[in-house]
Amino acid sequence: MHLTVSRWPFDPPNLRLPEDNERWWDECYLPHAVQNLLETRARWCILLGAYQSGKSTALDALRRKMEGIALVIEDDSLVKQDAPEGNILHRILSRASLTLRQNLIEAPAKISLLSQTQLEFLRWSVEKFHGHRAFMRWLDGLPQEFSQSLYAIPFEDLYPSPTSDVQGQIEELTNLSARLGYQQTLALIDCPPFPTTEQEQEIQHILGWLEPMQHKLKGIMALPPHYTPQKIKELCRGRADVFELEPDFNYNREVISRHLTAATDGAIQKLEQIGSPKLISQLRNFIQDEFYAPAIGAWIKVIDIILHEMRAEASFPLTIDSLPKIISSYYSRFASLRLGPAHANLGVWRGYKWIPLDRALYEFLVLLIRYKGKHITHEISQTSKGNLHTLARRLRVAIEPDPTYPIFLHNSKGEGYWIEKNVL
Repeated sequence: MHLTVSRWPFDPPNLRLPEDNERWWDECYLPHAVQNLLETRARWCILLGAYQSGKSTALDALRRKMEGIALVIEDDSLVKQDAPEGNILHRILSRASLTLRQNLIEAPAKISLLSQTQLEFLRWSVEKFHGHRAFMRWLDGLPQEFSQSLYAIPFEDLYPSPTSDVQGQIEELTNLSARLGYQQTLALIDCPPFPTTEQEQEIQHILGWLEPMQHKLKGIMALPPHYTPQKIKELCRGRADVFELEPDFNYNREVISRHLTAATDGAIQKLEQIGSPKLISQLRNFIQDEFYAPAIGAWIKVIDIILHEMRAEASFPLTIDSLPKIISSYYSRFASLRLGPAHANLGVWRGYKWIPLDRALYEFLVLLIRYKGKHITHEISQTSKGNLHTLARRLRVAIEPDPTYPIFLHNSKGEGYWIEKNVL
């Protein structure tokens, strides 16, 4: 049977065409039950969940739903860089000024709704965080009858420090937001799955800095899995509500069905149509073992691989014989090695699974990564041939899903060992 499969349901958001992205939200996305709770809480909310459980997608869904109702401010600086600039309030105000500038370009008549104090704050926020030239360019893009009131306001550094009168800065922002017709001022804060030391410090600073949590500003923050409800409670001293994206069998089945239907134009709608019961059972065990949860993000990646294999073999459902190829493809495409710190607990991340290593294996892996793509001989490793082979064998047992079919650590007889790719 000939099967046509579309790629767009499985592409990451940044690689989808705008029209495909809208289709994804309409045809593939399914809100998790916790989303309604995040929307209705007035306090700060912390979102927890396993790797690939959909926390970032949940934040993006909230942004889409709340835009136009709330002044939505996204802080993704932790995801994009090692050391975020300024504290959380600095980043919220900076991004709020960008959002306000764009919104007022689209609806400049709303400027007339603002009081003199609010105009002063708006002038301050744009010039403070983006510079005088950016402020003047923005005014030049506004109709003259609305820009005149801002031209006439001299710049005054109302809040010289990000920590000076925190309540005042938040109150001015939320009052301005309300005057423009927004029901809420909402900050969405995403975090990387593997925070650096600097990022970890900033996450704990956000959770421990209680003052922004005690005013009208609402924040929703998605945290990596090593944060527990108890740890969050201790850091923010009960000032935030904690919610978890808990695994749900029926939810996962429906999301998988939606992706299959969209990708095959309705020709395939159920997981059972693409894999035998034994294959699906083993894949379920594989995902549970790698993520310690039935992670929906991992399932979508596996479905993508299965559809690719089905097209290659021109038959379905696939049998248990396809399992090694599916798992190998998963690791090759989606599970890079990422070294842990060279102190405390030594180890490496294989995708989203932590693998502890002893000192000898850790240092051997460091050497392989340092010479990535080059052959490591016993001369380079400054050890005997026998010891080199022993290290390589032990490392394969530790990091390879199946040491007899290595994905990460390769060797060529007489030339040595190497790691070619899949290393971050």
